[in-house]
Amino acid sequence: MWTTASAEVFTWRDADGKVHFSDTPPPGVDAKKIRAGTQPGATSASGAAGRSLAEQDMEFRKRQTEAEKAQTKTEQEKKDTEDSKRNCADAKRQLSALEAGQRMSRLNEAGEVIPLDDQMRAQEIEKTRNSVQSWCK
Repeated sequence: MWTTASAEVFTWRDADGKVHFSDTPPPGVDAKKIRAGTQPGATSASGAAGRSLAEQDMEFRKRQTEAEKAQTKTEQEKKDTEDSKRNCADAKRQLSALEAGQRMSRLNEAGEVIPLDDQMRAQEIEKTRNSVQSWCK
């Protein structure tokens, strides 16, 4: 049994401009032989569609990469904000302790504990106020 895929197919236009398809063209007509199962111009259309699909895939990957970068940036900004809030709270606590006159000490270069005198306390208060201004925007 013959199938359409193995049959020859011809196409031609009649006097009215209508396109006809048949396995045998009428005599005296300029008919073109085409492969069964394909349409004329299908190869060029699939080539264009393939390029278009590749372009679409490339654009999708680009959008996906941009979305990942945006998400990473958002997460980093959130982390930075949390760090700033924590540093602000720590600086405010330190400033309150210094201004309240609590006993404080620091380590010197030799690793010895030295209690803060009035001059050192004033320097620490100034330094901590700058930290509060920096972190608590």
